[in-house]
Amino acid sequence: DIQWDRFAYGYTAVRPSPLIGELPEVRRLRETGGPAAGEPGAGPDGSPAEALRKRLAGISRAEQSLVVLEVVRSGAAAALGHSSTDEVGAGRAFKELGFDSLIALELRNRLTAATGQKLPATLVFDYPTPTALAEFLCARIVGDGGTAAAPGVAELDALESALSVLDPDSEARETIAARLRDLAAKWAEPRTADAEAAEGDGGTVTEKLQEATPDEVFAFIDKELGI
Repeated sequence: DIQWDRFAYGYTAVRPSPLIGELPEVRRLRETGGPAAGEPGAGPDGSPAEALRKRLAGISRAEQSLVVLEVVRSGAAAALGHSSTDEVGAGRAFKELGFDSLIALELRNRLTAATGQKLPATLVFDYPTPTALAEFLCARIVGDGGTAAAPGVAELDALESALSVLDPDSEARETIAARLRDLAAKWAEPRTADAEAAEGDGGTVTEKLQEATPDEVFAFIDKELGI
């Protein structure tokens, strides 16, 4: 039997799927329940990632690591179908905990939603324990300085991740590099009121860039970063 709560979350957490969303079993889950145990809770603005950044702001790096570790353990417990994190030891290997490729994908999607970071499908294989994965995520979210990264820095990280998966030819690469140099030069200039008013039209940076073409990346730079 298919466990529809796990299947639906694993395939729709990052990008909604109308086909899966309209299956009777999935529709019933959506109509009868709130977030599953361990599913990232949204903050007041509806963004789990923003809520996590606010939670990490102003606390020590050690405390930040513990907070992110609990996010990882909660997500892992939910992906495995556990009602609590008791069986998800911080130092136990994900493989030992019972992870397979589908569960790994579900955890990746949960952590993408919780952190706002674009994460690889091989996440639990690259960082094979909750502790190792939490340290990686903490560094991505707050940086090496231990202070929660400003939203603009997180968005720049998302842009960097999006560009890293493109495979442009040499001419396109030169064009992208030129546009990025232009961006850096213009970003150093004072912001105008018109540029500030143009921001905030909805959708996360990661969502906008997940399937972006080079032209769409250029459009994003123009619109979102005030060029």
